[in-house]
Amino acid sequence: MAYFSLPALTLPSYRFDYHSHFGGILPVDNPQAVATDPIELKVVYQVPSEVGTVDANVTVRIVKGQQLTLAGLFGGALDEQQPERGALSLFLKALMLMEEDNPLAKLAGSPNHSRYERGECIAEDIFIACVCLADQLKLDVLRDAVATSPVLYSTVRNALQQLALDPPPGQKRPIEALMPLLRYFNAKIYSASKYTPFDDAYRMRSFAMKKLRAEPGGKERYLQWMAMSLLYLEQEGIGYAQLAMGEDEIRIANAVLGAYNTSRSTRYKLLAHTATVYAGDNALENELNTKILPLFLDPSLTEVIGIDLLGTENKVGNYGELFSFLAGQLGTASVPLTQSFGSAEQPRALQLVSHIHCGEGMGVSSDNRSAIGYAIAYSRFQPGSKFYRAYADYVLACRTAAKGRRDENLRGTVGTNPHKDTGVSGLFDEMFRNDSLTIDGLTLRRYDGNSARTQELVAYAGKRNMMALCEALDQPVPAQAPATQTQSYYQLLTGPSTLLGFRLGHAYYYRSFVAARYPLIAFDTNLGSNSITGASGLFASVEGYRLNRGFRHLDGYVDTDLLKTVTDTVMFMGLQALSDDQVGSLMTLARGSKTLADLLQQGQTTLSGLLDAAIAPIASKMESATNYANFSALVTAMVGANTSPSVWFAALARVLNVFINWRSYLLGSDAQGVEHTDVQDEFLRCVLLLAYNLAPFDTSAKSTPGVGDQLQALVTGISAAYWQTTVGPLVTDTSKRQTTATIAGYKAPASVVTVTRSKSVSS
Repeated sequence: MAYFSLPALTLPSYRFDYHSHFGGILPVDNPQAVATDPIELKVVYQVPSEVGTVDANVTVRIVKGQQLTLAGLFGGALDEQQPERGALSLFLKALMLMEEDNPLAKLAGSPNHSRYERGECIAEDIFIACVCLADQLKLDVLRDAVATSPVLYSTVRNALQQLALDPPPGQKRPIEALMPLLRYFNAKIYSASKYTPFDDAYRMRSFAMKKLRAEPGGKERYLQWMAMSLLYLEQEGIGYAQLAMGEDEIRIANAVLGAYNTSRSTRYKLLAHTATVYAGDNALENELNTKILPLFLDPSLTEVIGIDLLGTENKVGNYGELFSFLAGQLGTASVPLTQSFGSAEQPRALQLVSHIHCGEGMGVSSDNRSAIGYAIAYSRFQPGSKFYRAYADYVLACRTAAKGRRDENLRGTVGTNPHKDTGVSGLFDEMFRNDSLTIDGLTLRRYDGNSARTQELVAYAGKRNMMALCEALDQPVPAQAPATQTQSYYQLLTGPSTLLGFRLGHAYYYRSFVAARYPLIAFDTNLGSNSITGASGLFASVEGYRLNRGFRHLDGYVDTDLLKTVTDTVMFMGLQALSDDQVGSLMTLARGSKTLADLLQQGQTTLSGLLDAAIAPIASKMESATNYANFSALVTAMVGANTSPSVWFAALARVLNVFINWRSYLLGSDAQGVEHTDVQDEFLRCVLLLAYNLAPFDTSAKSTPGVGDQLQALVTGISAAYWQTTVGPLVTDTSKRQTTATIAGYKAPASVVTVTRSKSVSS
């Protein structure tokens, strides 16, 4: 029967985050994200001085009840008004960006208007926010507001600072009435969304952090930000993480991580990131040699275990320069790059990680950007006061339209909640959903993660980069000796003695091809962030995006067509994935057995061999008997009482494919705060995809509950084995966080699966 229902499934914490960015971990504002225990870390790091470097000794404290968010960090001392002060501080720093380093002004003054200016979408978001605030505060500056001029932003900033002053005793501060609006726009500015490219959010976060460090006590709060980020991970249930960070900050971060790992049951590690893979020729090679390599020669940087190649991925990456650099390092006598790995005394990790972001991008371009940037690039004349007056009127008209739409749709459902009424909720949808603003006959285009244009650009860049990566891996290594003449970079760099490990971040496109061609390259999966950025191409409209909340937030509805598309993309389960030998072995067992029980008993040796081969790179860290018990339980649940050998064969093939796809169960958040993601969401989403592909199950009370238990055990076991194979041993699991969910649905095209869950969190 196509209908299936799993009883309430309780998932323990998924303990690994294989893909995150230090600067994007903290959410913007979340009253539920608070420190459950106080923390005190003794951090020692080096700072420049007149005589070289000296040790700086700092005690970093996080008090119980501290909100683990950007608002909590920027709000100063913990009290009732800390989140409010923090939200205001964040918005004021956004205004400072527009006064001091306005991306739209930089674009207007650039000789190349076709180039996307990093941050231009958040700059437009800030301009929209100021139009709404200036109208609400009745500021005269609105009449002549120009997005590229600092006047509007400084006027609004001064007005907000006046409203934030302490009122007479017993009265509320006027700023309190504006807090819902400020929080709404902070979320648009400091985190990715349908209308905010993720790299723009990082641009804003970086600017705000520099401002914070320059304030009194800013250096201590900067270290506190790092510790808060790690505590946020720990309270999310993550004990092991690989966090990307720039070379300019990684030394201080190493000291904080070292102190944190020593005092807590965690193993948080750093990857040195560089975005020069998309720059000109020799840019990546130069950065690897001058900035990244020294990090692996410094014996004090014990938490730095790899290299992270990241970027907006709107160009083709120069992956050959990474492989040439790594091959060159292997050609040196002592291989200094990996001298602290493998069998070294107190190694940083068993392998040096090369984490390559590939197969996801922002989708920004000269014709897919901020509406104001589009006008600057494609208008015959620079936009002037007439343009901005019309734009401001359009903002206010759409604000009214958004309110009307909210009033007409007050009733929601469990899976499609109504908009929260902040006074501006739905504004961006009204403004940009239909690209209805024109100027002098030019229709202004706006970046929208759900738009066909964004999805086309992301897919084009992602697919090209996956193939560029394959082409670089297949390149022959320049001959240094006769023995290497026929070796490709892939063959050389994945050899057992290299101490190098490769993992692709995202790999959303062409994954099945890459998996089959390069069996020693792993992936990490973060479908939550793929949905936010538009990389998945799953949602063609705002309505489709909202309807499938069950896929994005794992609490609501999911279209079955969407589940089929995603599974085919990241964990193909078709019979074609099996080799002729695998198909022959399964067919022989199915045809030669009288009962399923006989098949599983008499075929254990053959089937165990197939399972071990499927997970070969990590098989030594997993128990073969446990894997077989898991395999048998899933097959039995699928078959139930059916006595047809063809059904047995189908079940055997499908569950073997679950093991073959083990690399798809290495999960990552891609930065919780920027991408609105949670590794535990990724875990539940992974179990959901696997369960849907194995359904329908035997409907007996005995077998159905075991499906979820077996799937979660398999996913967590594989993730642990990969860490033990590439990084090192595990530590005691102290997390008590659990996720409880029920999954039900109908396995057929054009149908639905429901996900209903409740969380219990404790640490």
